[in-house]
Amino acid sequence: MNHMINSETKREKGNVFFKMFDKYLGIPLVFLLGLFQRKKHLPLIKMSEIALLKTASIGDTVLLSAIIADLKRSNPNLHISLFVSSNNYSTATLLSGVERVIKLPINSPLNAIKIVREERSFDVWLDFGPWPRINALLSYFAKAGIKIGFKTPGQFRHYVYDYIVQHSAEIHELQNYRHLLGVLGIVGTNRPYLDIQPAESFRDTIIIHMFPGGYKSYLKEWQEEKWVDLINILNRNEQYRIILTGASSDRLRALIVKGRVEKPDFVEVVAGQSDLLKIAQIIKAARLVISVNTGIMHLASALNTNLVALHGPTSVNRWGPLNLN
Repeated sequence: MNHMINSETKREKGNVFFKMFDKYLGIPLVFLLGLFQRKKHLPLIKMSEIALLKTASIGDTVLLSAIIADLKRSNPNLHISLFVSSNNYSTATLLSGVERVIKLPINSPLNAIKIVREERSFDVWLDFGPWPRINALLSYFAKAGIKIGFKTPGQFRHYVYDYIVQHSAEIHELQNYRHLLGVLGIVGTNRPYLDIQPAESFRDTIIIHMFPGGYKSYLKEWQEEKWVDLINILNRNEQYRIILTGASSDRLRALIVKGRVEKPDFVEVVAGQSDLLKIAQIIKAARLVISVNTGIMHLASALNTNLVALHGPTSVNRWGPLNLN
């Protein structure tokens, strides 16, 4: 199973055709399909099969670990299927409590719809994507007793769901997820958690993740010279091994930073060369993780590793780590 951190997820996020399809064709399609959607009510029978849809990013998927734990607490025998994209498949395979992870080719909407349509029937379908219309299209074609999703201001994607939850930009995203569970009468209390064993040989390691992802990621970057200064301070007594993580597209920039520090022999660049499971094992063992606000930050938080999170203009109340002591 390939968990390699590379540029695949960035290509998926940046696909111009997909964005055009989602915005200009997705909105009218979702609206028209909603006209033919016969709204259903919560089933009176006990749930046994539930599907979760989450097609974006490491951090958002790590947050979903808390929701899965809440579902399993409410019904330990619940069978959970998780539908994801290439963007977050590697992260999804790290989650406990999921019986199946199904990867969808989001950049090929018709093929993704076909996979969903050919899947088994579910008691409940929960869509955790607040923005993309493709999620709503997939939800429409899913076979499920009821379908629950977000109504997000300005996204025009909520017409196909049986139960609608208002998505808010004023609360933490995990709280938005918990509101979806509330439709089922489940009160979410768990925090994100990943059950990963540490790589023992990395106990004296400090992980530095300099590269944010997502929309307008450049706004969350810290200047290169500040990273160089920080690494020099951390390396002053040659006490720690510094590891620079990132995607394959970040590797050159990481190597440039390594080349500028005073003691490059104590710095290792693994950007683009380690799979996500290995990175998680290193993070679990590390003394400290220093990261901009991105998926690795949420990963470190869910692993309960000492963490310094640099948020830039991003609200810590909206997207901050949740597992800090």
